[in-house]
Amino acid sequence: MADASPKSTKVSGVFSTLEIKKVGAGTTQRRTKAKQYWLVNELDGDQAEIQPINENLVPIGKKRVIRLEDLLERFEPEPEFYVKTGRASPEAWQELKERQAGGEVEISLEGFDLTGNPEDVEKSARSSFGLGLTYLKRGNREKAEDIFRRLAEVEADFVPAHKHMFNDFGMSLRKQSLLDLALKHYLRALKLAGDDENLLHNIARAYFEKKDLPMAISALEKSLSLNPNLSASRKFLRYIKRAGAAEPAAGGPGGGSGAGPTKGPIVIDI
Repeated sequence: MADASPKSTKVSGVFSTLEIKKVGAGTTQRRTKAKQYWLVNELDGDQAEIQPINENLVPIGKKRVIRLEDLLERFEPEPEFYVKTGRASPEAWQELKERQAGGEVEISLEGFDLTGNPEDVEKSARSSFGLGLTYLKRGNREKAEDIFRRLAEVEADFVPAHKHMFNDFGMSLRKQSLLDLALKHYLRALKLAGDDENLLHNIARAYFEKKDLPMAISALEKSLSLNPNLSASRKFLRYIKRAGAAEPAAGGPGGGSGAGPTKGPIVIDI
C-alpha cells in the first residue's frame, strides 16, 4: 500500500543552489550565477548527505554531510528533475563509468535506480511529494505548494497505472485544505485514467469543499452515468442537494481514507 505521509518518507532527490562562477580570463573575466545540482539523501540525526552532480545525474564531486535544517532553508528542491528525465542517457552512463574507473569521485546513487521504468518514476514522484509535506509540516507553505504544483504539471513518462498515485496526492492535499492543488492532481489522474466513476466522486468532493456546488453536482452526475450503482456517489449527490449551500460537515458526508493501493479501482475519498 502506498503511503506519502511525512513520517514514512525521508528527504531525498535532486536539489539546487545558485553558485557564483568565473567566466573568461584576464580583462574579460566576469562573474555569473549558475545553477548547481545536488543529489540528496536524508540521514539519521537530522542530517543530510549531499553530492554535487551535473545535469546527467553524474556525480562531479565528493559527498559531504550538512544539517537537514540547512538543506531545507538554503537549497531549492527540483521535483521535476528525476521524474522528468526518467533515465540517464548512454552518454551519461559512459561519463559515469569513466569517472568511476579513473577514481575521480566516489560513485553512489542510493535510492536512484535510473532505469526509467514506471516504478522508478513513481518512487521519485512520491519522494518529491513527501518533501512537499515536510515543508508543509515545517511551516514553509510557499515551497510546499510550489512542489505540489510542479508535480501536477510535470511532463514525464507517466502511464495509466499512475492514476492511483495522483489520486493519493489529491486525497492528501484535500485533507490539508489545499483544494485547488488537490483538483490539479485529481484531474491529472483523470487524464491518465480516462473516465473513472470513483475518481469523479473524489473530484466532486474537492469541488464541494470549495463550495462550488454546480461543479460538484456535475462530477457526481457523470460518476453515476458511468456507474449508476455507485452508492457513495448516489448518497453524496443526495447529501449535496439537501445541504444546499450549507457548510460541509467535518469530514464531509462520510469518513476519510488513507493512501490507496496501486492496482485495482481508484480509492474513493469519502
